[in-house]
Amino acid sequence: MRWLSRFVVITGALAVLCSMPAAASADEMYLGLKSVTCSGLTVSGSGLPATTHVSVTLLDSVNKRQLDRQALSTSATGAFTWHARVALSGLRSVRAVVSRTGATSPIAWTDHTVPTACPLAYTGAGATVPLIGLGLLALTAGFLMLTAFAYRGRHVGVYRGRHLAAP
Repeated sequence: MRWLSRFVVITGALAVLCSMPAAASADEMYLGLKSVTCSGLTVSGSGLPATTHVSVTLLDSVNKRQLDRQALSTSATGAFTWHARVALSGLRSVRAVVSRTGATSPIAWTDHTVPTACPLAYTGAGATVPLIGLGLLALTAGFLMLTAFAYRGRHVGVYRGRHLAAP
């Protein structure tokens, strides 16, 4: 009978210990970046009080340069989602910082590193116009060279009656 009471006490203690982390995790805040592409990303968070006004800032993780900022309000469950359309060209990592509206200290922040940097944006003209110009230049130069060095039917004057071969 003694072993049965010890078994009940140990089982009860394990049940209490196992339920404690689950209760603590309900109060934790989650902040994550997902759907990260070169043209934008999604910031989502949960675990805040309902209808809390927060400010989400996207930063370049290396230079701490602000990419975008959005003021949001959490839902009745304390969650928020923001689909940011921001160019990440040339960046290797991005950071999202959540703070209460008007406060300077952040509530939470998270970093996301991409395996390869997004390509730099190409803002110059297309290659079609320079190629057409080069083709027209080559045709014009060819035409000018043909007209300048063309054979015009001029012959070296040969004296009449004189031939190179003996009669």
